[in-house]
Amino acid sequence: MAALPDPIPTLKGEGRRIYDDIVARRKAKGVDHLGPYVPLLNHPELAQYIERLGYFYNYQSRLPRDVFQFVVLTLAVRSAATFVWDDHVANARAAGLPDGVIDGIKAGSRTFDAPFEDVHATTDCAFRFASIPAPLQDRVIARFGTHGLIEIVTLCGFYTMIGMVNIGFDVPLPHTEGH
Repeated sequence: MAALPDPIPTLKGEGRRIYDDIVARRKAKGVDHLGPYVPLLNHPELAQYIERLGYFYNYQSRLPRDVFQFVVLTLAVRSAATFVWDDHVANARAAGLPDGVIDGIKAGSRTFDAPFEDVHATTDCAFRFASIPAPLQDRVIARFGTHGLIEIVTLCGFYTMIGMVNIGFDVPLPHTEGH
C-alpha cells in the first residue's frame, strides 16, 4: 500500500494554519472530507496551493456546472480514478448532467450531444497532448468564451493531478474516510 502517513495530528504552526484553512473552506461549501489533501498535507504549502486551485475550479469557474462535471467525470473514467468518479457523480447529477450523458461517460462513449460533443473533443485533445483544431477551438470559445476554453484544458490537468494523488497514495473513498 502506498498510503502516506496522516500528518494532521502532528501539524503545528503554519502547517496547522493551512490545515485549518483548508478544512474551513471545504466545510463552508458543505464538503465533509479532505480526500487527497490528507496525503498532500505532508507538504502543507503545496497542499495549500493545490487546494486553492481546486477551490477556484469547484466554486469560481466560469464553466457551467454540468460542463465542469462532464470534464471531471471524463477524466475519472480515462484515468480509472474511482475516487474522483465517486466524489463527483452525485454533484454531476445535481448540476443537471443528464443520466444518459453520465452513463455514456462511464461506458467510454465518444459520441455526445451539444454542448458536450465539443467539450469531449477538447478534453480528448488535452489528454492526448494534442493541439486543439482551430474550428473546434472557435466553437468552444463561441459557447464558453476564451476563459471557458482555458478552464476546460487546465481542468483536465488539475484532475489528472488529483487522480494521481488519490491513486498514488491510496486515498480512501469519501464515504470511508475518517476526516
